[in-house]
Amino acid sequence: MAEIDETTVITLSPVASFQSLGESAVILIIDSGQLYTCNETTEAFLKAVDGVRSLAEIIDAVLPEFEVDRETLRTDLLSLAADLTTQGIITAT
Repeated sequence: MAEIDETTVITLSPVASFQSLGESAVILIIDSGQLYTCNETTEAFLKAVDGVRSLAEIIDAVLPEFEVDRETLRTDLLSLAADLTTQGIITAT
């Protein structure tokens, strides 16, 4: 697995489906039928994932939604991206 940094482009995995449901969101892994619920940070992150934006661009897009400095959000989203990659929910290029 490639190291994720701010230049990494993030894409939703073809075996994952993300759906925002108003005040919550879910991720379905199509192959296994496994269903995950998302917290606010994960939902905001996945809403910004479009297969074109780099992690830096995603951070900048999500930042106004949270009362946190950019470096804290950067650290949190780097960790989240690594976890979601490991779980096969996103791919990083």
